[in-house]
Amino acid sequence: MQHLIQDILDHPLPSLAIIGNLIIIESLLSVDNAAVLATMVMDLPEKDRSKALKYGIWGAYIFRGIAMLFAAILIRIWWLKPLGGLYLLWLAVDHYKDSWKIGDKGSALFKVLTLAGLVVAIRFDETLNATLFGVICAVSGIYIIYLLYTIFSRPKENHDEALKKAEGRFLKYFSGKIGPFWSTIILVEIMDLAFSIDNVFAAVAFTPNILLVCIGVFIGILAMRFVAQSFVKLMEKFHFLETAAFIVIAILGVKLALSLYEHFHESTPLSVFLASHKADVVTSLLTVGIFFIPMITSILFNFPKKHKVTEDESN
Repeated sequence: MQHLIQDILDHPLPSLAIIGNLIIIESLLSVDNAAVLATMVMDLPEKDRSKALKYGIWGAYIFRGIAMLFAAILIRIWWLKPLGGLYLLWLAVDHYKDSWKIGDKGSALFKVLTLAGLVVAIRFDETLNATLFGVICAVSGIYIIYLLYTIFSRPKENHDEALKKAEGRFLKYFSGKIGPFWSTIILVEIMDLAFSIDNVFAAVAFTPNILLVCIGVFIGILAMRFVAQSFVKLMEKFHFLETAAFIVIAILGVKLALSLYEHFHESTPLSVFLASHKADVVTSLLTVGIFFIPMITSILFNFPKKHKVTEDESN
């Protein structure tokens, strides 16, 4: 712990920049998370919706706290970092799959190729326990088989429709046993867990200093409660902020994925740079620029164009 504190004291400005970035990322991801959770509770009676959302918020706090503990493990186990990078890249590809016209099958194929490539690369680590590698292969193999099944056998419905049907079947099954309210709560908490995984991978991409990660994510949790509404208004006015958020997620995914190269080629100039504070500073400046430069040019020059909120949308 002492060396982590000393590292922050020795590099105060980069540390502040990293914490600021973590707050921005946490807040932006929280806006997206909140929108999904709000949609999930819409089928409940109006009197139960606010209660369900409160459970959702508390679940987000708890799971993000657990995720911070997982971050300490993530930093120590080298192959979890490139795996986290792939996960963030998958999120970005899933977001852009329609605009890129690759669809669900293209997204699934990207996941198959990148995951298979990572498993093959991990195989060359001589220090990896054979039993652990067998578990990695088994779990990855099951997921790859599932992805291949979706590529070749999926009916002609998009991913969102399939998710809605699965959610509907879940609610229908559990509603008869524990009621619609608690069925929805369980589904909300499962989504909270998934969102927490997103956030911890994004946080670790900024810095290996677990103390900085915990400070940034903790402040981000508070921001999720008090700042999220402000970010919603910003995103209503500047629609391109959502695109900017997923560009940042993709950049963080690439940075984490490059830890694979860093592990096998520690002494190369690229690996030395990736392990340095300079890489953290460059990542922080790049992400801040992606968010704020378009906002400034939009305000000054109306490029990208701001979204005009109509009376119908405001109501």
